[in-house]
Amino acid sequence: PAFEAQIPQIFSHVYRIGNFYIMGTDQRPRNTDRPDRTGEEVVLQAVRLFSSLLDANGDGAVDQPKLLTTMGQNFAFAIGADQTLRPIEETLDRETGRYVISMKTDIWPFFPDWNGKGFRLSRLDSSLWRPDKMNALWEECFHAYTESWNLHSNQWSFGKKGGLGRAMATDIKTGDYDIQEQNRLEHGDYDWNTAVNEYIHQIWVVQKGGQDEILTEPQQKVLEFMRTSPGFSMDMNKDYSGSLAVKVR
Repeated sequence: PAFEAQIPQIFSHVYRIGNFYIMGTDQRPRNTDRPDRTGEEVVLQAVRLFSSLLDANGDGAVDQPKLLTTMGQNFAFAIGADQTLRPIEETLDRETGRYVISMKTDIWPFFPDWNGKGFRLSRLDSSLWRPDKMNALWEECFHAYTESWNLHSNQWSFGKKGGLGRAMATDIKTGDYDIQEQNRLEHGDYDWNTAVNEYIHQIWVVQKGGQDEILTEPQQKVLEFMRTSPGFSMDMNKDYSGSLAVKVR
């Protein structure tokens, strides 16, 4: 209730899964497949994607309640235009302690029919790679999920000494993966932990697309780590039909 009271009225659509909030404006997505897409559509798909991540076996219940609690205590998810969300992200973070992960619908692509398949890849060698016509909403939901695992389990450390960080470091050392180009584009602000989280997401996308045979040995180890982490979801279902979420607004 305390957090709900601080959600700005510009968010016309607010849902809650446990203590984790998904908030969206009515601002239309700009880079999308049809001009009549609405902000509410983005919110509703985010609710389904988060629900499918949290209920990987599809039985209508949260698989890892403690993970969900961690997610809700530390993060919230916002949907809308970049300039609208920036001051809100900072305010909510400062006043509630929840880091707001966002889907910026005016600058990132929203392709609601994306199913994670239909692309070809010869090698995963850059942090900048994304499949053509990928739905950025999948990536942002996935990052919120893995950031929560990072806080939930010591095994999920993104640091340089953790297994995930060491795998990426090996790829970089052997010349099989690059993060420097993205770091230059972000004027030196592309930090290591963010890079590891991106690396994990890319590997997950590659396996979702059925392309995991192209992964390097370190990337294969990261994939195996995800597959063997109890309760970790290796899929996202845009058509999830369960009822994990409660409509708040």
